[in-house]
Amino acid sequence: MPPKPFLVRPGRGPLRAVALTRHAAAKRQQVCAICSMSGAGPPRRATTRNSAPMRPSLPDRRHSLSTAPAANVRAELEQALLQLQRQAPRLLNLARLQLALQGLRQAPGEETVRVALLGLAGGSGAGQTAKRLLRAILSDPLQDHHAWETQLDSYDLSKPLVVQVSGGPHLDETSIDVARENPIQRLHISSPDYDALGLEFLLVDVDPSALAAGQASIQHLENAALVPSVATRSADGRVSQTPAPVHHALIVADGLMGAVGLASLPVSESGGAITAAVDMKGLAGEELHAPFHVIDVAKAEEGVRLFRDGPQNAMLYERLWFASKVPALTAWLKAGLRTEDAATKPAVKQLLASLLQNAQSAIRTEESAIVAKTLASTTPLDDAAGLHAGLAVWARQAHGELRDELDLAFTGRRWRKLGWWKLFWRVDDVGMLTSDILSQRFLPTAERELVYLAGRIAALRGTAPQYPQPVSELPDSPAVARPAAAALPKWPGHIAFTRRYLQDETVPALQALAQRLLVQSLGTSSVAATLAGLLYASSFAAGVYEAGAVAALGVVYSLGRMQKKWESARRFWEGDVREEGRKAVRAVEESVSQALMAQESVSPAQVEELQQAKELVSRAEDLLSRLK
Repeated sequence: MPPKPFLVRPGRGPLRAVALTRHAAAKRQQVCAICSMSGAGPPRRATTRNSAPMRPSLPDRRHSLSTAPAANVRAELEQALLQLQRQAPRLLNLARLQLALQGLRQAPGEETVRVALLGLAGGSGAGQTAKRLLRAILSDPLQDHHAWETQLDSYDLSKPLVVQVSGGPHLDETSIDVARENPIQRLHISSPDYDALGLEFLLVDVDPSALAAGQASIQHLENAALVPSVATRSADGRVSQTPAPVHHALIVADGLMGAVGLASLPVSESGGAITAAVDMKGLAGEELHAPFHVIDVAKAEEGVRLFRDGPQNAMLYERLWFASKVPALTAWLKAGLRTEDAATKPAVKQLLASLLQNAQSAIRTEESAIVAKTLASTTPLDDAAGLHAGLAVWARQAHGELRDELDLAFTGRRWRKLGWWKLFWRVDDVGMLTSDILSQRFLPTAERELVYLAGRIAALRGTAPQYPQPVSELPDSPAVARPAAAALPKWPGHIAFTRRYLQDETVPALQALAQRLLVQSLGTSSVAATLAGLLYASSFAAGVYEAGAVAALGVVYSLGRMQKKWESARRFWEGDVREEGRKAVRAVEESVSQALMAQESVSPAQVEELQQAKELVSRAEDLLSRLK
């Protein structure tokens, strides 16, 4: 194919001229690697011993005076962040902090900026759309189809891919190097528009539930989109999730369902660090007033294809390119990369500002917790004495209620329905009747009064104290599974815990025992009756009375055995319920006493540590405002 004439892409400038100019400038500014590591600069002109050094001109001195403070600010900001990491690592996202420190250690204006392209998984085709969008952004219409475009189209997004954009020795040739041994594969390409910008793309599929997760907060979205988890395989074959922090994130969805999923995300609150795009064919030119970009990747691909067919399609390419709304994404992308006078890239500054803002928010949260603990530890003595007296009254009434209510329950009509001789027609009602006894007679009033007492304590102390909660000794039992932290009550839960234990552990055992005793009794009686029948049929000496005596003996033995074991089980269950009730009341009393006696005071070391962290964050914010 003959070489194409010099053309200018609308809105992008002369690609070949810009690329060649940047490459020549980079070669002129190239310094030896050994010299740069040793601190030596470019080779200077040799001078004799008698010759005086040349005095720098006024512009050179101004440049040296302006760059030295900038380097000092950069180093001081790095040291402040490192000190904050050592003193209070809980206030920072350590993965994003390492990315910010890496940017500060690079030369101003030459930082590597990472952008994540997150295709929403789930069968909507967003992963393929993300690959097509990346190819449309990075492809050069002035050149023919490159090999990396085919490599990108055929790549399986079940594994993440890092696309590194940088200029090679020859700008007209694209270097492809896909690592096959590393857990994260890399694709090295060359794109004239982005070669000199130090840009990397992380192409990965994400689960929509990971971005939403039932929380519509910007903090959760930043943690999920700007620090995506990448599955890596270790040498021993184990797969683990590794955080991959980025500066910016572009969430790509496909179709109407993808637009519905993105509409609930607070993308507009990220300050430009996160943006979203939905590929909706035919609607790219419509004004939908949505919090995301509506693009048409097919139009962008068609425009690039037509431009490559010949320069006569330049106007058609321009019309399709701008109609696809992809230039809005390229403008957002370059806004974080463009810089002047060797200043820090906006994407790096935005990452630093976001880190410090999140640290300030975490500090305010801890300060609120300290204030709450301080107020909670200053309960007046008179109020504390009144609470202890109220606890003693509650315990006395709870023990009395347990005794009286259980006496009524075990002498009432429901319990009498479970007599041993009534098991023949009420064996299936054992579980229902015993559960009703526990629900209606097992400390219902004491539990309500306990809630009122906990409310009084919370009102006097300003906040609800942390009561010791019961812990099951049977971790495999579904009946006493430990509830989640959000489901724990704001009062001691020993009564409800004990009631649930009795209903889910002892009642099924009592039901099973009743069924087993009934089956054994019927089985023994049947065997005795069968033996009596055989005795009567096989012997001429044994008459009806002898055979009846054998059958009666078996029936009496089976019924007596059932009566003895069932009544023993009933008495044991009665005692078990009474004892567990007393244990629950004593446990509640101890739990409330510990909460009343515990003075959740804040140690001076904790306050001093938080104050130092606050000063470090303020100092880092001041340095960031002076960073160029």
